[in-house]
Amino acid sequence: MTNTYLLEIIKALRVEEREDVFLYLKSPYFHQRTLSKEILALYQVILDAAPAFSETDLDRKRVYPLIFNDTAVVHGKLDKLMSDLAKILKQYAIWSRCNSTENELQNQIDWASWLRERGLGKRFQLAIPKIKNQQKENAQESLETYQIALKIAKEEHEWESENNHFKNDLNLSNLIYSLDAYYFNYRTELVNRFLLQQKAAQLPDMEWMEANVEEHQRTSLLLNIAQKIQVFLQKKVPVINEFDALLDLLRKNEQMLSFQLKHQLYAYLRSFCGSLINDGHLDLIPILHLIHQENLDAGYLTWDEKIPLNYYLNLVQIAIRAGNHVWARAFTEDYKDKIIGGDEEGLFYKLNIATCLFSAGQLEDALAQIPQIPSSSHYHMMERLLELKIYYELHSDMLDFKIFAFRKYIERTAPKSLSAKLREMNLNFLNMLIQINQSPPKDKKRSERLVARIQEKKAISERGWLIEKAKELG
Repeated sequence: MTNTYLLEIIKALRVEEREDVFLYLKSPYFHQRTLSKEILALYQVILDAAPAFSETDLDRKRVYPLIFNDTAVVHGKLDKLMSDLAKILKQYAIWSRCNSTENELQNQIDWASWLRERGLGKRFQLAIPKIKNQQKENAQESLETYQIALKIAKEEHEWESENNHFKNDLNLSNLIYSLDAYYFNYRTELVNRFLLQQKAAQLPDMEWMEANVEEHQRTSLLLNIAQKIQVFLQKKVPVINEFDALLDLLRKNEQMLSFQLKHQLYAYLRSFCGSLINDGHLDLIPILHLIHQENLDAGYLTWDEKIPLNYYLNLVQIAIRAGNHVWARAFTEDYKDKIIGGDEEGLFYKLNIATCLFSAGQLEDALAQIPQIPSSSHYHMMERLLELKIYYELHSDMLDFKIFAFRKYIERTAPKSLSAKLREMNLNFLNMLIQINQSPPKDKKRSERLVARIQEKKAISERGWLIEKAKELG
């Protein structure tokens, strides 16, 4: 046993660390495991042989009967026990390293990450400022300080992404800045080490001294896809053929990409598809609904079996527009108690239910279900748009008043929180709804003109529904 992996690990442990492991192996928690007594006995035999760990003391024929009561030696039984003990020591070594004082800030970041992932948002928001303050107190220049700053920025970005209210940049500008700061500092340090080593060893000149993205693009599938996405995002007017090519590229290479990477890349593709639909490519609605279903089944839309609020609402919106009312209602019920951060007042559950009822033609029931979502929320607009559609279908006298009130909200309040495109989309919706509402029925030419106007709009909310209502006039 003297020339074994297990013994090498035990020899590498300090005396106090060996004692810590011994206490753990004696604990009631560990004794719930199979062969816990035998593992403790093996460890005790090895410790008794310290510090010499002689071949005589650790001879297998001597050790075996001290641990097992078997009269006959079972081949491989002692080896299996030694392997189990080595795994436990590995876990202890990793745990003790993580909990060292040198790793305190990283521990706090890991804890904040756990709080975020488990939906304890308030605790997460309290933890991050404490980490930042501690980092400032130890603000000495080092690669580690830049690395910690990057990790903090990443956690803040993940939090903002999970609670996306479309009011800020999701901490992306700070994250990118922190990434650059760490990257340039670390890369420069490594290049300096190479140059120093070059003075003593026969090393080739560095043709790659300056970062060359094209070189990596040729060998990295991830970078190849990411760069294509970046080009797509930079275009003001998305091109449908490029979306199709990206979707095809991702599906063909799924087996080569990690789960987390596919999760992120599909998020981009869903966003692209939504932008194309908003720009008038309504034929993509069934495709986006299919992507939603596939991504939900694959686990790309959930964390710990819970779903972000924006996904909970958007999946139903697209399912309804794709005509899959049964799926939309079933999804709404299945995930009503699985929203990250919760839905204590049931506002968003009610909004989904109202959307499903509206699509089924149950207008009065839908109107009764519409919640009063605060105007400070991005989702307030979804509530107002649905309400306007219901009042139009009911031929309600309230429609003009509701249109006026929503227009004032967009013009006065929304500019503080909404992007210019979202304001344009909703104002165009209101203008076309007014024209449709004021148009006489059975006027085919008027109907055709309205359909053409709607289709000409580069940005407009509820394009499909407006076209349907305009056609009904003819």
